[in-house]
Amino acid sequence: MELKTAKVIQNKVLSKNTFLMQLQSIQKMKVYPTQFIFLDTYPYKFLLKPFTIVEYRENILTLIYRTISDGTRFLSTLGKGNIIKFLGPFGNYKKITSLKIKSEDKIALIAGGSGIASIICLYNYFKNFTDNIQIFYGEQTKEYIINLKLFDIKNIVYTTDDGSYGNKGTVVEIFTNRYPLNVPNYVFLCGPVAMIETLYSNLRKFNSTKIYVLLEEYMCCGVGVCRSCIVKVRSKNKSVIKTVCQDGPTFELKNILFD
Repeated sequence: MELKTAKVIQNKVLSKNTFLMQLQSIQKMKVYPTQFIFLDTYPYKFLLKPFTIVEYRENILTLIYRTISDGTRFLSTLGKGNIIKFLGPFGNYKKITSLKIKSEDKIALIAGGSGIASIICLYNYFKNFTDNIQIFYGEQTKEYIINLKLFDIKNIVYTTDDGSYGNKGTVVEIFTNRYPLNVPNYVFLCGPVAMIETLYSNLRKFNSTKIYVLLEEYMCCGVGVCRSCIVKVRSKNKSVIKTVCQDGPTFELKNILFD
């Protein structure tokens, strides 16, 4: 698989340790919702690192990343005109595009921390079908909050663990408390595993909503060969192994088997 080339056209701070990067791809691509690319940050990181494609328009890839490693800190130093290599896009988008979303359907999108990148991607896709979309977005503190109005997003519920911005409490707590008052047809979430497990425990008694999770895992190959991003899921009353890169990143929450 040959590395592709892109040029940095924007790389700006959104909040604490959080950046928006736009790359102009030399090659034309077809990109679908929930797909991701691998960026090459060698020699700071030997393995390429996956990033959700927030938006793709006119050969411009928009990414959101948080500086938590040598590789992402290197990305934050890149300026307009710098060249970077990447692979992709990857990911099984058909789980999303095969959904029959109707205009009257209500959708709740839940993001914890850097999971907001995948949630913005889904918002951009689902707004083509319905206006009934609400985003629940949580961070530990206001320093990390991204102003989602910058992405033309409406109907946002912000939460912070310490109450420094928006509602006080975790995003799962706030969503769960409001759930019985406004039951959505679909729920999609992306964030830490602990957040996903808590939502599963809180909502497992409700059967009227389809709940999906977009998993984030360390990856190597992107095509399901190396098996570094496996997840256990329930299939026909037995446990099977799936890969997040090839079979995901989207899975129905009720089918995930937590260790």
